[in-house]
Amino acid sequence: MTSGDAPQLADEAARRSIREALDESQLVEAAAGTGKTTVLVERLVAILEQGLGTVDGLAAVTFTRKAAGELKLRLREELDKRLLELRAAGEVGERTHNLEAAISRLEEASIGTIHSLCAEILRERPVEAGVDPGFGELAEDEAPRLFNRAFRRWIEEQLESMPPGLRRELARLTVGPWSPQRPPLDQLRDTAWRLVEWRDFPTSWRRPEFDREAEIADLAARVERLADLLRHGRRGDILRRGLDRVVELAAWIARARELGGSAANGGGAEANGGEAVRDELEARFVELRRRLSGFGAPRKGRGGFAEGVAREQIWELWKRLAERLEEFVEAANADLVALLRDELAGAVERYEEAKSALGKLDFHDLLIKARDLLRSDAAVRAHLQRRYSHLFIDEFQDTDPLQAEILLLLSADDADEDDWRQVRPAPGKLFVVGDPKQSIYRFRRADVMLYERTKRRLEDADARVLHLSTSFRSQPRLQAAVNGAFAKRMKASEDGSQAAYVPLAPFREDTGSQPAIIALPVPAPYGRFGKIRGVDIEESLPVAVAEIVRWLVHESGWV
Repeated sequence: MTSGDAPQLADEAARRSIREALDESQLVEAAAGTGKTTVLVERLVAILEQGLGTVDGLAAVTFTRKAAGELKLRLREELDKRLLELRAAGEVGERTHNLEAAISRLEEASIGTIHSLCAEILRERPVEAGVDPGFGELAEDEAPRLFNRAFRRWIEEQLESMPPGLRRELARLTVGPWSPQRPPLDQLRDTAWRLVEWRDFPTSWRRPEFDREAEIADLAARVERLADLLRHGRRGDILRRGLDRVVELAAWIARARELGGSAANGGGAEANGGEAVRDELEARFVELRRRLSGFGAPRKGRGGFAEGVAREQIWELWKRLAERLEEFVEAANADLVALLRDELAGAVERYEEAKSALGKLDFHDLLIKARDLLRSDAAVRAHLQRRYSHLFIDEFQDTDPLQAEILLLLSADDADEDDWRQVRPAPGKLFVVGDPKQSIYRFRRADVMLYERTKRRLEDADARVLHLSTSFRSQPRLQAAVNGAFAKRMKASEDGSQAAYVPLAPFREDTGSQPAIIALPVPAPYGRFGKIRGVDIEESLPVAVAEIVRWLVHESGWV
């Protein structure tokens, strides 16, 4: 294009639909730099200008408070701009009146995070929600501190009775690697905190069929048999050296047996002593598997091993032991996590009691109680569906299942429907913006599969899916590189675990004075013996990246 041409956008039809098709609900997939906030604000302004909604009936959900503040500022600017355009054109009437009313009452708009929206709902209907009308909110940093105090009181009691799941987990934490900065009880507390964050799923987990005692006895026998043969080999032999930990574990089993812990053979013993030995042996099997996997896996070597002992015999015994270790760890983990989940529920209950005593709700409480209110009370659900005429949701790929349930129930066209997976959004009520390629907050319960399933559900419910592909941020050469790298690799999967790739379309002109892309080589990819190792790459790259950034900013003269 020449400098005098008006740019033709590859996705202009989608952008026009966002501004004009206000009677349909939409899900917009917008890649980074495509102006998603701009189109969201344009749709908001159009709705207010045409009188399809009022400011106090709008709810715009953003990912952070900062984003909410920026969105409110952008909306104010665009409302002022549009009002001036109409006045300059000599128009005075319903549309200008609507814009003036929106500007004067803009602070009544519910523009904020999902947590602030839920707090607003709960304060409007506290009795129905079963919360203290004067409840306070725990700040993001206050909730962990309150939980830590509740956990300390709970764990002191548990250490006296030592339930089986806790006993097994502590054995693993003490046998495995840990640093003074992260002692075992702190790691256990972190596990309990994750349960706090998932407490909207209260059902116990199913324990698999697992004969722990027999499995431990079988593995102990295999370890001792292999160790007996390994002891015949030279200590410097590469296979013997790689399996030294098997010999060490066999020696530990023998010592435990001598001290009276018949649980070292898997059999019963004194209730406390035998179980303690079995717990530690389980932990040592888990640690053996970790140590002898990946980069720590033993190497077979070549030549003879020892008189009367073939290298192939040792190797085959090890391979069978490794397979059994893998099976054992998988089954033991599934058994332990189900057992531990129910025991740690006591720590979660203590935290709930501590919040109740203070009259406080944490961020997750806001979501749970608002969801429960919407799901269980049809009258309140109908009221809130009327209360919010339009819902705008930004960064939907970062929405977790609980948040999605709240937002879809609010958007439903049928107040009798209480299953969020079955609702149909009212025409024109729901506007969702997201980019599944940017779904990076799985640790916060966001999941690209949830996004894809919800998208398919909305499509089935007559919501339109649109794509913004014109990137205003980067040069065409950079876009071409990105498209070339990902278009062939990012294919939509049937289960929704991988989103389809939408190629970026150009808007800017290339800047010819400097490269658009720099390929930064790894400065030190080789380890010992001239082999490329991932650990060496990871250690050398940060310095290289920092140095290129320093050069770009301070010396390159690039813009």
